[in-house]
Amino acid sequence: MNAGRRLWFLPAGMAGQFTLLVVVLLMLGFWVGGGIYVSQRATTALHLFKESVAERIAVIVPLIERTPPAERPDLLRALHSPTLRIMVTEAAWPPAGAASGSWGRRHARALRTELPDLGGRQLEIQTYGHWRGPPAPRVQGPSRVSDGDLLHSRAKARISVALESGGWIHFIVAARALSLRWALRTVFWMAAATVVILAISFWVTFRLTRPLRRFSEAAERIGTDVRSPPLRVDGSRELRNAARAFNRMQERLRHLVDDRTMMLAAISHDLRTFLTRLRLRAEFIAEKDQYDKALADLDDMQSMLDSTLAFARDDAADEPRTSTDLVALVRSLCDDLADAGQAVTYAGPDRVLVTCAPRAVKRAIHNVLSNAIKYGREAAVRISSDEHGVTVDVADRGPGIPADQREAAFRPFHRLDASRSRESGGSGLGLAVARSVARRHGGDVVMSDREGSGLIVSLRLPRTGIPPA
Repeated sequence: MNAGRRLWFLPAGMAGQFTLLVVVLLMLGFWVGGGIYVSQRATTALHLFKESVAERIAVIVPLIERTPPAERPDLLRALHSPTLRIMVTEAAWPPAGAASGSWGRRHARALRTELPDLGGRQLEIQTYGHWRGPPAPRVQGPSRVSDGDLLHSRAKARISVALESGGWIHFIVAARALSLRWALRTVFWMAAATVVILAISFWVTFRLTRPLRRFSEAAERIGTDVRSPPLRVDGSRELRNAARAFNRMQERLRHLVDDRTMMLAAISHDLRTFLTRLRLRAEFIAEKDQYDKALADLDDMQSMLDSTLAFARDDAADEPRTSTDLVALVRSLCDDLADAGQAVTYAGPDRVLVTCAPRAVKRAIHNVLSNAIKYGREAAVRISSDEHGVTVDVADRGPGIPADQREAAFRPFHRLDASRSRESGGSGLGLAVARSVARRHGGDVVMSDREGSGLIVSLRLPRTGIPPA
């Protein structure tokens, strides 16, 4: 996917995207399931009150009235349960500390409708936020209102019924099955489960995508060296089949390159034989002028033959990669050309290390410098670096190359116009060799216009490069 078209919040890697998908679906399932669970639990207290507490209140009220006051504490102790607290007072419960609100009033009305007929006794219902709630008056019996609640509810309801024998009996029940402690505990376990599933998902996805990463690295290597090691066949069935097909393709490419090199080597051997015979026959040319021209042509043919064979073999593939000071390498080339009377200047840092095949890179930069001097009269060299790699810019003051012809300039033996003819020297392989060397290192050679007039040829190299097989 094009980076410009990818949504900004999506991770770039497949492992990150798959993990994000799992987490989003997981959280969606958590919250939908949690919402359903909370909705069901919210009505638990009312159902519990209706099914068990309401009928018990209808039985307990007349039972307390018939029980002598001295025996009521023992009876209340026996009637206590985790979902129902019972107290008997001489006076009504003080209203201080009540926290009914709109929700409390609605819930109080719901509780009143669920209560059975209590014989016309006076009835008061009040809600508050916790067990202790409003201060309790003096009670006739156990006042352990802080005992554990089966539902861990912080919202309570007090149902007060006036006794015909005098006094009040108070029932404290859970008004809601939700609480902050329950919510925090639930959120904690949901978060813990999310973290565990996230870690497992990322680990599994990382393992599943590891063959794809190796596949990408192998494809990058084969782009610079067809003799790189074959791809390891592992992973899922589809990835194993793809790895086998990739290795077969690499093998065919290797045979194709080897056959081409063998063919050129055979042609080179035969042509050298003919060149040697022509040199011997040229010795019998009596005219000095014709003799010199014949030897010059033979030298050009020999040079073209050597350059062509070196380009076909691409010697950079076998040269070991070492950490090289690119500035020292470029300066040595500039000094040699300046000593020969050429207009060459250098600007840039004093030291830049890159991992490369030094002889191949030196030949590539020498080709670019030679072209700049030959066709542009001067070569202004500048080295710049960033986190991506190092760039060697060679600028000249020649006529330049039209933008639509620049790619053609990198074709072997291609000549753009009469000014770049064979009489001016060279084999037409300079830029082709330079780009081949740069790409074998994972870089490239590109052209751009120089301000004013002229051409800039930029050779880009990564700092580490792609290691050879």
